[in-house]
Amino acid sequence: MDSIKDQMNAPLPQEILQGNNLTKEEASKHIQTILRQTLPSSDSKNLKADFKWQFFLEQHYVVKLNRRKQKKTFLTRKQRKKMGLLKLPKENWKYSSLQVVRDMWKEYMRENLELIQRAPTCVDQDWNSFSVIVAKSEMVGADLRVVKSKVPSLIGMHGTVVLETKMSFQIVTPQDKLKTILKETSIFEFLLDNMKFTFLGKHLTTRPSERSVKKIRNLMQPDL
Repeated sequence: MDSIKDQMNAPLPQEILQGNNLTKEEASKHIQTILRQTLPSSDSKNLKADFKWQFFLEQHYVVKLNRRKQKKTFLTRKQRKKMGLLKLPKENWKYSSLQVVRDMWKEYMRENLELIQRAPTCVDQDWNSFSVIVAKSEMVGADLRVVKSKVPSLIGMHGTVVLETKMSFQIVTPQDKLKTILKETSIFEFLLDNMKFTFLGKHLTTRPSERSVKKIRNLMQPDL
């Protein structure tokens, strides 16, 4: 055991050390000569082919570029307001022209809710997950009706949603009028095929972009 340790710790032979200051080509020939002298004959047969191997990390390397991460730039609310992106025109609306939008929304809801024949009832096992999907769905294109409200003049009003904000729906009525209805004070309903869905507007008082990822409470008590 001691002899093996002595061999491992012994300095390199002088014939190996003499290649310190050689060029790359000279060093390669020097190493080949040493290997031919020291390797068994069975291993030295393929020595010429073995020296043609190229190690990937020997001649290839990745150049890392110091690229600064560009921050995503979004329009501020003030900029959007200045550009008129937060307001819809009050005139020149046609309820009939929105039929295509209503049809697209119905098709979207059928796929979103995976409706086959009927919606589950409140006693069914999948009622909670079903109601959460409804609460997270996009409402632009829906034909909503106000069935109850703290503002009596809004009761019975219905129309197609053309814009949804955190606190309100903007709808186009069959009279071609653009109306704004606050969510907090109203209960809405919409029809999909032969099913009627009713929901409290206050349960949708989040930004539409955030509602799809925000956790929805399973138990929502009406108190209007």
